[in-house]
Amino acid sequence: MATIKYQLQSKSENAPIYLRLSLGRNKLYKRKTSLSINPKEWSVAKQTTAENKNIASKLRKLKDFILDEVNNANGVEINGDWLQSKIDLHFNKFEVVELDYITEYGDYFIKNLKYKTNDKTKKIGVTLATQKKYQTIVNKLIAFDKHHKVRTKLTDVNLKFRIELIDYFSKVDKLSDNTIGRYLKFVKSICLDAEKNGFKTNSQLKNFMGFSIDAPKVILNLNEIEKIKNTKFISDNHEIAKDWLLIGCFTGQRVSDLLRMNISFIEHIQDFDFIVLTQQKTKKTVQIPIHFEVQEILDKRNGEFPPIFTNNLESSKTMFNRYLKQLSKIAEIETIVKGNKFDEKKKRYITGMYPKHELVSSHICRRSFASNHYATELYPTPILMNITAHKTEKMFLTYIGKEPIDYGVQLAKIWQKVGKKRKKVIEQKADLKVIKNASSQN
Repeated sequence: MATIKYQLQSKSENAPIYLRLSLGRNKLYKRKTSLSINPKEWSVAKQTTAENKNIASKLRKLKDFILDEVNNANGVEINGDWLQSKIDLHFNKFEVVELDYITEYGDYFIKNLKYKTNDKTKKIGVTLATQKKYQTIVNKLIAFDKHHKVRTKLTDVNLKFRIELIDYFSKVDKLSDNTIGRYLKFVKSICLDAEKNGFKTNSQLKNFMGFSIDAPKVILNLNEIEKIKNTKFISDNHEIAKDWLLIGCFTGQRVSDLLRMNISFIEHIQDFDFIVLTQQKTKKTVQIPIHFEVQEILDKRNGEFPPIFTNNLESSKTMFNRYLKQLSKIAEIETIVKGNKFDEKKKRYITGMYPKHELVSSHICRRSFASNHYATELYPTPILMNITAHKTEKMFLTYIGKEPIDYGVQLAKIWQKVGKKRKKVIEQKADLKVIKNASSQN
């Protein structure tokens, strides 16, 4: 008579559960079930959590299934391989190798990023920042598995897993909605790569979507920039931060490029001075005319850019953000606006209405540049995009949170202005003729 028992062979926190099938003397077979549990919670008496009750339910169903298969074997040799195949069949599995697990494949994926070809640039390899992003998500998936006491396979990445992942990221990791949405996209990218390489994935993967939520766009308008400019600060660090803020608001660069600027970046081209740099993120070289506000700062500092706060760029970024909030408060940038503010108690960003100085960060420089100069006659959108290095107008408009302008109306306004000037010139010429005729009669 066939009997089935379950066993643990490990004292680890995430111990695999084995199925032991006995068919009589010398016919004993044992295989992993793919389920795992903490040994301290193994006894039936301790199966009080929803997760453990779920495991217990799965084990009961597996036991019934294996016993039915034994009874229906009809002369087929029953051995360890047969038992494993039936366990796999019950859980809708195929032969599992290490790379079938998403964390293991994630590590493999990261190691091979150096061979990846960019579909657009056709260049091989990825940036260190991209590698770090994927390593972060793999680390998150490892933590997820540990938290749920499972090993997630590529075939497990379905819509139910998506809900569980969102719930975990939100409640355990306290991540913002946009970060969660972005991480889901990374998970899908890893699974799609596995699919390309012949690994089995879930049929629901095509519907496993990331998402993004429009975050409030906080900028400093030109009046607020002028107010900060005219504020005298006692602290040297605040004065330095103020100068970098002004340079940022009139160059439109990310803080990683802004704080790298020095006199070697200035080039004289066709009677004009430009700041020329290759952006770290996009690798695009941009040529930025030196605005008179920037020139005033350079003149004040004997042709030099302001110093950075430390020799370490990352530390300088952190200090810059801190000083920006402080100097904005001193300058009384107090308009109440909608924004995301980090809550120290909840350890996450909370959307709400706050004084603007509490929301100021280094990225406000770039966004303020793009927003303040958009849809003006003096600054055509392609020129702004060339400086910010946005590839499409749609991306640019999403970035600043504005709707496309009606170029027909904009052109009509320009022509109206040109027409008024032309009419004024014609009227002035007519007046001169009248005066001339009058004087000739005398």
